[in-house]
Amino acid sequence: MLFINYTAFYKEKCIEIFKSNLPIFFDQQELPLFENFLDHHTHENYYLIKESEQILACGGIFIDEVKGEASLAWGMVHAQHHKKGIGKLLTQYRLAIMKKCFPNKTYVLETSQHTAAFYEKNGFHTIAIVQDGFGKGIDKYMMKMKNK
Repeated sequence: MLFINYTAFYKEKCIEIFKSNLPIFFDQQELPLFENFLDHHTHENYYLIKESEQILACGGIFIDEVKGEASLAWGMVHAQHHKKGIGKLLTQYRLAIMKKCFPNKTYVLETSQHTAAFYEKNGFHTIAIVQDGFGKGIDKYMMKMKNK
């Protein structure tokens, strides 16, 4: 597996990954938000996992200088490749970049009830929950990295 930087060439592959995770991990109404993110916020800090010319996962980092926060952003693995350790690899890769490039930021993320336990294993804890925060049946878990 190889990490590569996102370019617009891979936009449709990332959208395909997003759609493969509907309706459990994402709500259809989030698709325009993700497309906007790909179009305007991926000039750096958005990555793909590639294997044999196939894109398996995508995810990035978002920096909010005003709040002093670094966040994991739009991380996802194609549904056909769940439960193979790819999400863990993608998360650890992004966290290592955050720790190296943004050591003095607070690390946060927003995720759902379906992946909150996964992020707890990666050092985050839940600070708030909004029922149906991402869409009907998809609660928004706001999380912060422990010891930050």
